Amino acid sequence: MKRVGIITSGGDAPGTNACIRTIARRCFLDGVTPVGIFDAWDGLLAGEVRDITRADVSGIVQTAGTLLRSSRSRLFLNPGDPQIAVAALRKHAIEGLVVIGGNGSQTAAHLLAQAGFPVIGVPKTIDNDLEGTEFTIGFLTAAEMVTHALDNLRATAYSHNRVMVVEVMGRSVGWIAVEAAIAGGADLALIPEFAFSLDEICAKLKTRHEVHKRNYSIAVIAEGALDAQGLLDPQSTGADKLGRRKLGGVGENLAREIETRLGYDARCTTLGYLQRSAAPCAVDRILATRVSDRAYDLLQEGQSGLLAGLQGTKVVPVRLADIVGKTKKVTADYYRLAQVFG
Repeated sequence: MKRVGIITSGGDAPGTNACIRTIARRCFLDGVTPVGIFDAWDGLLAGEVRDITRADVSGIVQTAGTLLRSSRSRLFLNPGDPQIAVAALRKHAIEGLVVIGGNGSQTAAHLLAQAGFPVIGVPKTIDNDLEGTEFTIGFLTAAEMVTHALDNLRATAYSHNRVMVVEVMGRSVGWIAVEAAIAGGADLALIPEFAFSLDEICAKLKTRHEVHKRNYSIAVIAEGALDAQGLLDPQSTGADKLGRRKLGGVGENLAREIETRLGYDARCTTLGYLQRSAAPCAVDRILATRVSDRAYDLLQEGQSGLLAGLQGTKVVPVRLADIVGKTKKVTADYYRLAQVFG
């Protein structure tokens, strides 16, 4: 295999450039040409494809974002789309492809493999919701950024006798919220996987403030978390190009309910894209290097339809057919850590 394609799709995640760099440098060592596909699947169809040079990947291991840029695409939503993608790849003489991305990206990779094109997946998403791997690239950096924010906001919360509500990313899973809540000692962690009631939340805060005599609290809430009665449901802010509802506002609504019900001064901070735009931490850089190195080997070995996933301390091949369409949820045991040790 002399021309290996590299594509990044879905949301950006810290560590993605370390993936691109690893695959490119393996190519250079083997006399293989790394081919970059810019702007994800739509860029492939538009011909935004060119060979990657040594200069392109020099000094990018520590940078956020993606050298190849990214976007969400409607390609692969129709039955004939995989063959369209295969034809576009072959037009540029690409013989095998490494797909760096999350659930949607790996579903596309699976469809390409089914269509007969050699493809290996690399797990990249800050949500950490991809099955088949212990961690996904970008997750630990995002969790660390939120933890730092909690550490900083604690000073303001204490100084002004406030309840600080911190809204973080997490459409359908709460890995970032739970991880940061444990690390940052948050008093509440509210996530999509486990229903909660406003009465319970207010009772916990009242006990903390009036029984235990604490003058402040920190609550972390994932953007997709909703109370059992739907009282916190924000008004729709439209939909993205895949038809998914845009989220945002649940934290503001929670702060408002706390003020109304308890009379405490409550403020919300929405971290938004700050969670995914930081330079990758050392662990993410190493994880990106390890799984990408394995992905390249699998491709050159003639394998296809696999994800290079971290399981325990080893990077192992995982069948895409076994993980697509599934979502790795926060477990009850893990969520308990955020509740008990907050």
